[in-house]
Amino acid sequence: MKYKYIFYLCCIFLSGCNKAPVKESEILWDTYGVPHIFADNYEDMFYAYGWAQMRNHGNLLLQLYAQARGQGAEYFGEKHLQSDQWVHTHNVVERSREWLEKQDSDIRKMLEAFTDGINAYAKTHPDEIDNVHQLILPARPEDCLAHFQRVILFHFVTNPRDVNFDPSVMIKDRGSNTWAVGPSRSASGNAMLIVNPHLYWSDMFTWFEAHTISGDLNAYGAGLVGMPFLGIAFNDNLGWSHTNNVHDGQDLYELSLKDGGYKWGDGVLNFEKRSVKIKVKDDEGNLHSKEFVIRESVHGPVVSEKDGKAYALRVVGLNQPHIFRQYFDMSRAQNLEAFQDAVRQLQNPYFTIMYADKDGHIMHVFGGRTPIRPKGDWDWLGVVPGDSPDTKWDKTHPYDELPKSIDPESGWLQNANDPPWTTTFPNAISRH
Repeated sequence: MKYKYIFYLCCIFLSGCNKAPVKESEILWDTYGVPHIFADNYEDMFYAYGWAQMRNHGNLLLQLYAQARGQGAEYFGEKHLQSDQWVHTHNVVERSREWLEKQDSDIRKMLEAFTDGINAYAKTHPDEIDNVHQLILPARPEDCLAHFQRVILFHFVTNPRDVNFDPSVMIKDRGSNTWAVGPSRSASGNAMLIVNPHLYWSDMFTWFEAHTISGDLNAYGAGLVGMPFLGIAFNDNLGWSHTNNVHDGQDLYELSLKDGGYKWGDGVLNFEKRSVKIKVKDDEGNLHSKEFVIRESVHGPVVSEKDGKAYALRVVGLNQPHIFRQYFDMSRAQNLEAFQDAVRQLQNPYFTIMYADKDGHIMHVFGGRTPIRPKGDWDWLGVVPGDSPDTKWDKTHPYDELPKSIDPESGWLQNANDPPWTTTFPNAISRH
């Protein structure tokens, strides 16, 4: 496909031959600062990808990993304390270690290679890393998983502002646009994919554009800094993008407190408690410890308390550790069937997916993990009574039950963080 040759020409003629030897790989930087990574195997490719991210965003990447460990206040002061509490409340650090143990062996090796590349760049370019960020090293494979959880599960699926836990967090007005145009609507007779993500150009929302080539993988796109995969991308045969989903992947449960625990059915349950100490750096650079107790209910951790009621948060995606496997498979897919097989894993808990390929297919998938909620007159978009098993959910809808539109009669699809039934016209998806 012609894209491959355009990539190679860009690398050769635009980079000025700015090469960096990294294991058995080569990075060519074009004039826009985009790395084009060529590697003999996947591990070397991910090593180079970590190395390249550090070259462009070293301090930011390390700060994000520190925050994902719940150590932002330790390195950067008390303004990060609430963020650290949020991370520890949701047990991100321990869960990231558990997720690492559940990775397929090939994916684990890629995560290890990615963080090895991060550490190698920091070791060979210490003058480019601020002193405080040097203290965060070394990066570890579980940092990738903790970073994913902090950003996607606990700032996209749910976030501190939604539960009045950290109202200072900038969340509003996030979103994206994306379009897929079928052959019947394009002048060229080819399907087209238009990608237009809308995120803040800072902090955890910073994109990193890259081109990765190894074996049967030839993918170009962008991922968030600190993530070892391309989040929106295309290869020789297909491409995809994301928008924010309107699905409700979290619920806030109101608990009635009694006898040191909370009401549950006809009885009372005790909270499972764990104590966490967070180191906080003061204005003079001295470290102090602050301790707080986290209470766990059958629904999830208590995130706030008011007027004799505790509020516990239940979030989807906590048992889906294979997000990197899904995106790796998406980037290697060569047709609609293989791409759907990758997406069917449903390790992505949140985003909608827009798709187009060289065979002329276009598709929009509602995406994400949506709870199968009990039927009843409850306000699932508000606060749900948490005293009864009648409101507790455990399962989510499988891929085949999610709203999707493939090759609609209209010949086009669009999404701007909308419900799925507005994706095209005439409507291809019913509201019911």
